[in-house]
Amino acid sequence: MPHVDPRSIIYVAGLTGAVMAVVLWGVRRNLPVAMPGVPAWSMAPLLCAASTVFFSLDQRLPGFVVMLAGNALLMGGLGLFYFGSLRFWHRPCPWRSWTAAGAALLAAMSYFCWFQPDFRARTMLFAVGMAACNFAHARLLQRHGKGFSSRLTAIVLAALCGVSVLRAATTFWLDAPASTRFTQMPMQQLYAVSFHLAALLLSIGGLLMLSERVRFEFEHMASHDSLTGALTRRTLFQTGEREWTRWMRHGRPFSVLLLDIDRFKSINDQWGHPTGDKVLQGCTALIASRLRGGDALGRYGGEEFIVVLGETDGAAAWMAAERIRQALEQHRAPDIPAYTASIGVATVAEGDAGFGSLLKRADMGLYQAKAAGSNRSVAQ
Repeated sequence: MPHVDPRSIIYVAGLTGAVMAVVLWGVRRNLPVAMPGVPAWSMAPLLCAASTVFFSLDQRLPGFVVMLAGNALLMGGLGLFYFGSLRFWHRPCPWRSWTAAGAALLAAMSYFCWFQPDFRARTMLFAVGMAACNFAHARLLQRHGKGFSSRLTAIVLAALCGVSVLRAATTFWLDAPASTRFTQMPMQQLYAVSFHLAALLLSIGGLLMLSERVRFEFEHMASHDSLTGALTRRTLFQTGEREWTRWMRHGRPFSVLLLDIDRFKSINDQWGHPTGDKVLQGCTALIASRLRGGDALGRYGGEEFIVVLGETDGAAAWMAAERIRQALEQHRAPDIPAYTASIGVATVAEGDAGFGSLLKRADMGLYQAKAAGSNRSVAQ
């Protein structure tokens, strides 16, 4: 790359960084809900762009000012990308320790700029420090990130980490103590291009991760009840139809529980609707805690819930219903009245015409449980 002017690289990188900062800021302001980490992502490319302003003023400003301000801003930008990802994925953010490490790194680089000028030492220190930050960032996304956007961003960070390590390993061989960041040398140009291109790609990665999160939130809102977090009636019926298809194709049994909170109207009348909502939420959480990973819990309407138990025969379904019923009966919570539930149980059998007919049998069981005094499970 000897024909590429490093200053041109810096100018273009600064412009694209500023544009990405504006884009991220605009997206942040128009999000339907606030998302952690996005403010840091919005500021990161702006700091990277600001660093290019100082680097482009080399030989116009004192070299120490350019080195200190430019590298501090670039470090801050890449650090904010990392801190934003930590918050986005709900991980602890040890910003104090990273800030202290960055300050120590800048102090060491200042020594090799002011007291013992050596471009090679400064390059090695900065490259090693940024490699550590980018490695930690890539590891975070590899462990906790989900989807294509996280993988893409992790690949960009891993590539940048590799270039940084290579630059640190070769600087004492390729450079002289008086070299500059604008030295016409392929390795230095690759190093400069990788850092400023990474700022652009990391911004794009953040936008993609944000897009995936927004899509997930909307899909979750469409498939889950807003009050209880249980599946909506439509989504639950889709689950039931899938289980019915498996039964028809492979003969794998499944069961349905139809649960109704006993005398729920009196709870609303005596305690108020906010307390009734807490009862519904607590009931949902308690039922979910008694289910297996592959079971599905949905809100059928009002105070009624449906549980779809995959790979479950009649005896196991009745035992599951009793575990849930007893847990609800014994559960006590402050500021919430005691309550019980009646449960109808039905297991798929020959003669059923579909998931709807199975649910109808569970409803008959629930009706019988109510008629017999409530707070009991009846299988049909």
